[in-house]
Order: sequence, then C-alpha cells, then structure tokens
Amino acid sequence: MSDRYDITLKLDKIEHLFKEPEFDLFMPHTESSSGIDRIISELKPTSLKGRVKTTISLPQHQLDKNLEQSIVNALQRYCNTKIEQISNDIASLRGQGIRALQRGLLFLAVCLVISTLFDHVEYLPTLVHRFLNEGFLIAGWVSLWYPIELLLYEWGPYRRQKQIYEMIKDMEVELTTHSQNALELWN
Repeated sequence: MSDRYDITLKLDKIEHLFKEPEFDLFMPHTESSSGIDRIISELKPTSLKGRVKTTISLPQHQLDKNLEQSIVNALQRYCNTKIEQISNDIASLRGQGIRALQRGLLFLAVCLVISTLFDHVEYLPTLVHRFLNEGFLIAGWVSLWYPIELLLYEWGPYRRQKQIYEMIKDMEVELTTHSQNALELWN
C-alpha cells in the first residue's frame, strides 16, 4: 500500500482548478470537469491513509512567484468551507435520526400496548387474534428501521467526503508549465 498519492492536473487556466472549463468538442484534448473535481474523483477509491501531492501544470504565462501559495490558501479555504458544510450535514442527519428514533420508539410502545391488549381479547377467532397481535409487534419493530439506518449508516458517505477534503486541505502542491499549443499536446 502506498503512503502517498500523486495526482497530476493539466489546466489551461488556474480558474479551472475550481470552475469547470468550457467543453470544446473541436479541441483534441479537453477536460470537462474542474481540477478539484478530478482530485476528489482520484481520491474516492483510495484508502485515504497517505499524503497527497498534486502537480498542477499550467501555461507559462499563468505562473507567477506567489501562485503556488495562493493555490494552497485557496484550497484550504475551499476545503474548510466544505468540511464545515459536511459537519453541519452530519449534525443535521444525527438530529433527524434522533427525532425519527423518538417517533419510532413511541410508535413501538403504542404497538406493544395494542398487541398486549389483543392478547386479552377472547371473542376473536384465533387466526385474526394472532394476525393482529403479531402484526402490531412487527409494525412496531419495523418503525425503528429508518431511524437505525439514519443513525448507523447514512452518515458514512458524509464522513468519507470530509476525510477527502481534509486530505486535500493538507496536500502538497507543485506547479509546472506546459505549452498551450494543441499540436504539441499530440506530438
């Protein structure tokens, strides 16, 4: 297992790090997603255990002496914003799960009471008695399915996204140059 992920981005403009470039069908090699989306896409299938180094290749005229630090700062601000949004989503999901669990437990209690009441009804045929008794028990337990799903499983993808943004926030960035001439790209 590698402890470092190397990602290379070739951008025509630094703005394409965060914004999708205009897709040009007449260009032989055009990216259709932003640089940050490509970084996230490359990190999704990884174990997220190592460090990330991203090499960003830009045309010579796009480079200046402070650009690398500006990119690092922009990535950190972007990731901090995304991490905060995801943390809020997780907190909201947790609150939703707790409220659903409260409703589910209340419904389970009502179903248990009704089921117990049917235990004492003697004038119903055995089949109807058993159907109602067990039906309310099953309905009560099934009502806990959604809250348990929310509290145990739904937050997992959010946690994974948060880990990806934390890795990007701390990644090493290196700038290189490339030619913008389309013919040189294919030679």
